[in-house]
Amino acid sequence: MGMIDTVTKEFISDNEVFADVVNFFVFKGEKVVMPSDLVEMDSTAISVPYGTDTSGTPVQKQRDVIKNICYKGYSDMVFAIFGVENQTTVNYAMPVRNMLYDALTYTGQVEKANQSYRKDNTKLTNEEFLSHWRKTDKLIPVITLVINFSNKKWDAPMSIYDMMDFKNDIIKTLIPDYHINIIEPASLSKEQLKMFSSGLREVMECIKYSEDMHKMREAFAENKRFECLDRKTANVIRYCSNINIDYDNNEEVINMCKAFEDYKSEGRIEGKLEGRIEGKLEGKQEMAIQFANYLIAENKSISEIAQLTGLSVEIISGLKNS
Repeated sequence: MGMIDTVTKEFISDNEVFADVVNFFVFKGEKVVMPSDLVEMDSTAISVPYGTDTSGTPVQKQRDVIKNICYKGYSDMVFAIFGVENQTTVNYAMPVRNMLYDALTYTGQVEKANQSYRKDNTKLTNEEFLSHWRKTDKLIPVITLVINFSNKKWDAPMSIYDMMDFKNDIIKTLIPDYHINIIEPASLSKEQLKMFSSGLREVMECIKYSEDMHKMREAFAENKRFECLDRKTANVIRYCSNINIDYDNNEEVINMCKAFEDYKSEGRIEGKLEGRIEGKLEGKQEMAIQFANYLIAENKSISEIAQLTGLSVEIISGLKNS
């Protein structure tokens, strides 16, 4: 797992941010789901297809983040399972990937029900025993959301149908479609950005305007929350917007406006826009060192930091002892 994968997963795993994602996509920003409504689930989906014995070949997939949600709906309690997949590059097979994640999660529900029946010696009909599922059982809905942490517009298929070339409309009617749900900065309007109540708003703004410094300055001026960002939010902005802003990783509250002005005064913006190769290489090295300092503050081991940053053990040891 690289730097960007680490910081985005840590960011989205935060219950406040995760609830913000669900509320934005499902309820148009209305605060329906609260952070306290979320329960973390094991992101590793391992399943032996039911109907086989234990010698079957298991299927294993690793989600980015998945949580169980229980909230008060308009008339009753609502249960659902939401997964979030963080993307920094386009995945042209995303509909298939997400469909598999969801299918494994549904399969897991069937398997857990079957395990509970065996444990409790539940009386089942022959059909229910073979199905591993009672006639009256109901699945909990599973929804997967994709967050594009890139300023590039998603140009990949949005559904299974988009991945197919139908030569016969009759065949098409026999195949159920599967759509992906996506949040991407490039497509968000100013009004939509304001629907976010967590640091996800500032992250989306910085990524959206990462190639337009004038609009970036406007965003900083209009949104005073940039003056007091938490470290997780600042880290995602640093690594996903390709703006090598410098700040102390030991600080819990970051003034991104000041960090941006310091960044601008050092001429690093101009160097980035000019696309100088030397500047890019130095920037990557500096970002790796900044990320290493962050991991050191999180008490990660030297070997783990070396694997995540690509820096040598000698450099990391020097940072740790400085």
